[in-house]
Amino acid sequence: MKILVVADVLGKKNNGTTMAAYNLIESLQKRGHEVRVLCGDKDKYNVAGYFVCPQINFGIFNNYVEKNGVAPAKADKNIINKALEGVDLVHCMLPFSVANKTARIANERHIPITCGFHIQAENVTSHAKAMKLSNLNPTVYKTFYRLLYRYADAIHYPTKFIKDDFEHAVGPTNGHIISNGVKSMFKKIPSEKPEEFKDKFCILYTGRYSREKYQKLLINAVKYSKYKDKIQLILAGDGPMRKQIEHWTKKFINKPILGIHSQDELIKIINYCDLYVHCAYAELESIACLEAISCGLVPVINNTKRSAPRHFALDENNLFNCNDSKDLAKKIDYWIEHKEEKEKRSNEYIEFTKQFGYEHCMDRMNEMMLEAVKVRKYKTEHNLNNRVIVYHDERNEDFACTSIKAKKLKDDFVYVHKSLFWKVCSDFVYRIIARPLLYIRAKLHRGVKVENKKVLKQLKKNGYFLYGNHTNLYDGFVPQTCIANRKKAYVVSSLDAVSIPGITNLVMMLGSIPVPSTLENSERFVEAIETRINQKAVVTIYPEAHIWPYAKVARNFSDVSFIYPVRLNAPIVAFAVTYRYTKKHPRYTDKPKMTVTLSEPIYPNPNFNQKENMIYLRDQVHGFIKNELDKAPIVDYINFIDGNNL
Repeated sequence: MKILVVADVLGKKNNGTTMAAYNLIESLQKRGHEVRVLCGDKDKYNVAGYFVCPQINFGIFNNYVEKNGVAPAKADKNIINKALEGVDLVHCMLPFSVANKTARIANERHIPITCGFHIQAENVTSHAKAMKLSNLNPTVYKTFYRLLYRYADAIHYPTKFIKDDFEHAVGPTNGHIISNGVKSMFKKIPSEKPEEFKDKFCILYTGRYSREKYQKLLINAVKYSKYKDKIQLILAGDGPMRKQIEHWTKKFINKPILGIHSQDELIKIINYCDLYVHCAYAELESIACLEAISCGLVPVINNTKRSAPRHFALDENNLFNCNDSKDLAKKIDYWIEHKEEKEKRSNEYIEFTKQFGYEHCMDRMNEMMLEAVKVRKYKTEHNLNNRVIVYHDERNEDFACTSIKAKKLKDDFVYVHKSLFWKVCSDFVYRIIARPLLYIRAKLHRGVKVENKKVLKQLKKNGYFLYGNHTNLYDGFVPQTCIANRKKAYVVSSLDAVSIPGITNLVMMLGSIPVPSTLENSERFVEAIETRINQKAVVTIYPEAHIWPYAKVARNFSDVSFIYPVRLNAPIVAFAVTYRYTKKHPRYTDKPKMTVTLSEPIYPNPNFNQKENMIYLRDQVHGFIKNELDKAPIVDYINFIDGNNL
């Protein structure tokens, strides 16, 4: 293929994104592709295969931009059009001016587009000294999506951490988690310390000198260490905070080694150093960290939620408390004092990093691009303009994009509270506070409309089950607010619902019946469902289990959850959630409204045994949902495609 790589920031190999761009270009050429590069690097003028846009003039801020070691390019439509001539695919590295413009033009021409995700929200907010204001992150990510990523047929995420972070703000994307890869030359080799470092404990940290890389943490930790006179820091890198680092370390007995090293020099340094410390507050992968531990260098990593490398820790001694230089000092001292354990851990890290092999990762990048070509062809043939998501396992893949960490229930978890006080509080919260407010929200925010609601009149004197497709976070309260009327409705929920600290009791009062996580829970879970049906309440079950937002796919699901209506001989009402636009020409940001259509009551067949009835009820519910989805109008918002059909 002819592939255009758009790299707004190229130039010097002084940052991870630039290195990722050069590595990608090299790997694509190696795999037989013709690669063109669109960038703003002046050194690439008149170089074959390079198209160079002028650099942005930031006026009085030019010096600040230069200090940061980057020179973003300015979009030039004529140059972009020349670069796009005859191209089979465009790959954009960053959501900056040239990439954004190129993606818009390529999208209009139906050229397949892939994008890399190489920038964290903190990389932007740190320049305004607002790095720790996490409430700004969703706004930054939504801006990235609006400018670039909405055009992408596939997005490359170096880690699951950054994929989850981005999708939590913008919703599901057709994402591929692929490391940028560690090259094979980063391996353990014999390397002697320089003579002046023979009696020193050498600590390496590689990264740009910037706020988010937080070199000051390591500098302060050395001051707190029992072995501060023995420690030699090597801070590989460069950047706008170099002078500050020199100032912070001017009283050190052992002056830190600062600066950028060639690849061969860096490999030698890694192999003679004693410890690697990673202090970054925000980091979406850190190939530098992976390169170090691939050589067997044991790491100590900042345990911050905004950083992916913390997941590389094999032991609690490989982590220090978030932004805590005193705890870092303790961990450094620990590894100085435990040489045998450090040697053992070194071998474990060499094994751990084999999964990040460069050639394997580049093969997967190549596969992603080939898939993107098929996705673009599908979108063009079906006249789709919004995001498309390729799925491969309809029973197990989840696209809810929540950031909740599910916790197991305690063995003595109470499903049905029998105290009068609880019942009074529960009814007050459910009927007087929550239900009216959530009803208003469902109507105003999602425009929920219920069709064929008259069928529920037949079930006034019965408890019954609701079974429906799972396509919205609002599924957790639509049955209570818009379907069940005066009956109290309960929802069988995932453990996420009761894993948010401090609100478990509130969620239970609102009707959650969390799935069990132990054998003891299982018995009480079944008893709770039986109790609610006997109380003539409504129990909602989503047999698809996982949320696929706005999906028009009638997913296959198991018959397991249908054992409850069979055992209790209780009726089922199936419901299908479909979507509609209220505007004739909606924008890509306009969320479609919900329509909920109810089936006639479905009863277990008295002539079938238990298993036959479970299959019968499953088929009835699935058939109803599929029929309603097939009849519903086409809504181009989030489109799910079976990867086997591409």
